[in-house]
Amino acid sequence: MQRIYSLAVGLFVFVYVTGGRIVDPTFRDWLMIGDSATHYMGWEFFRHTALLQWPLGLNPKLGLDISSSIAFTDSIPLAAFILKPFSFLLPSTFQYFGLWILICFVLQAYLAARLLSHFLTDQIQIALGSVFIALSPMLMYRLVHDGYGHIALVGHFLILGALNLYFTKELKSLWWALLFLSTILIQAYFIPMVAAIWIAKMVQFLRHEGGSRSLVVKHFLVVAVASISTFIAGGYVALGSNLFTGSSDVTDSSFPYWFRWQPLSLIDMQTSFSGTWSHFLSDQQELRGDVEGFSFLGSGILLLVSMVTLVSVFHRVAQRFSRFQVSQVTSAIGAALIVVVGWVVSSTQVFSLVIFVMLAIFIIQLSLEKLFGKKSESRSRHRVLYLVVAALAIYSMTFRPGIGRSTFFVYPLVPLFKQFTQTFHTHGRYIWPAYYLLVVVVIVAACRLFDKKLATFILAGCLLFQIVDSAPAVTTVRHRFTNAPQWVSPMQDPRWEEIARTHNNVVALPLLINDVEGRWMLISDFASRHKMGTNAVYFSRINMEEASQYAGRLHDGFLHGTLDKSNVYIITDDAYWEGVVGLKFPYAFTGDIDGFHVVVP
Repeated sequence: MQRIYSLAVGLFVFVYVTGGRIVDPTFRDWLMIGDSATHYMGWEFFRHTALLQWPLGLNPKLGLDISSSIAFTDSIPLAAFILKPFSFLLPSTFQYFGLWILICFVLQAYLAARLLSHFLTDQIQIALGSVFIALSPMLMYRLVHDGYGHIALVGHFLILGALNLYFTKELKSLWWALLFLSTILIQAYFIPMVAAIWIAKMVQFLRHEGGSRSLVVKHFLVVAVASISTFIAGGYVALGSNLFTGSSDVTDSSFPYWFRWQPLSLIDMQTSFSGTWSHFLSDQQELRGDVEGFSFLGSGILLLVSMVTLVSVFHRVAQRFSRFQVSQVTSAIGAALIVVVGWVVSSTQVFSLVIFVMLAIFIIQLSLEKLFGKKSESRSRHRVLYLVVAALAIYSMTFRPGIGRSTFFVYPLVPLFKQFTQTFHTHGRYIWPAYYLLVVVVIVAACRLFDKKLATFILAGCLLFQIVDSAPAVTTVRHRFTNAPQWVSPMQDPRWEEIARTHNNVVALPLLINDVEGRWMLISDFASRHKMGTNAVYFSRINMEEASQYAGRLHDGFLHGTLDKSNVYIITDDAYWEGVVGLKFPYAFTGDIDGFHVVVP
């Protein structure tokens, strides 16, 4: 029953958020922008690589001498590996990213329901709570981040899966191994999140479930071997000299670590490209890069927090200073009225800060150990989970924690962890495990504070309130998919077809690597359609030293007239083009085609 319900919820949320058209595998217009084009192009090149190659994830025609793995185009390697053997049966234009988003929403609903089932027994309350989690603003925002979204990062169900395994009594080695395998082949940013929860589970199993050390060691080895093997096969780790395929330096050592999370993000109802998630709260000011830490809880969850906090206060006051018993219904109505009146009589900025204060009180007063069992038992039982989730939350603030536009202090990076911070430099995302734990705590607290019928009514009311209140933001998200402009390549001159028949690669010089104008996309699309290779790319990780050496070799080829005749060259800089023409080497064709400076040796 839960699976059928989750499928229905996932389908509903998918259609509500995206409009549904993107599930059409031949519809790619919505992908031809920004990072989503990178994901799609990675797949289009990878589907034509050799079926039996090693590592399996290598993508040699995309990048040529600076080629990389499909893992570094965020093309969801897991889906690419599954579909690649059937590529000859698929249409020439085929994308699986719409289906991936649908699967993410279905699994988000299903695993949310499973997670809540560890603490709640009422199926209606579990169902309502799973809808809350499936409609998390933080999840939906990943679809429109920077205007195009990070599609692989919609896989928040991986965090819910890890939490489910944590709260399962058994160790379940095979499930953990499968989770790590999937995580590695979906998006590497989830790996530290899943690994942190996994470590907490091993400690809990050893100390509180009576597990033996030998069993934990065997479990560790099973998961470690599966993970390392997946890393190698996926192309994250090369068999040659570089640690990362095509990338020994993950990022520039001077990277300023902009992408932090700060606490006001929990009530920040608006950020770039996402629309307005609430009419009742104010937009919070943030620093550059804080947008990656977007983690608005949703107006319904914040209303639940306010009601639980105020009702708890009512009950305590009544017990101490009144002879009369205050009913739950009266308390709930009173709490709701206080929230409504508070919003009406104050500015949205003041109201937002009041809500933030109540959220802070809730986190302090209704701690996790009160919700998951007896205080003394649970504090010890789940201490490591709290610590690792808190550590990830601290990491999400970068080395300059603060609130709003303020920075409290700056501390130096520990050299031991510098490579880790460079690899996972978008720190703000590591608030996600704490976010989902907090949402679960709020839902469970509401269900335990009120009696069964009243709790169900309050959950349903808050959920409806959040859906209505966040409708404008969801409309903004849906607009990104339903109003995608038709994408037509400008490379329409018949001479391109002749070039494609007689040459193997399209080579750009100076290099087009992650160029903001998107010219790499036009060249990559042309190359992929004609099964050619190209060095016009957009990679999430690239070794700039290797790229510079490669560009130098290309430049020397022009200077000495020793260009590879199997390549066609596109000059991407007007001044460089003038210099090439002035060399007067006997190339077969030199000229402009559809606005591109083309050299054919």
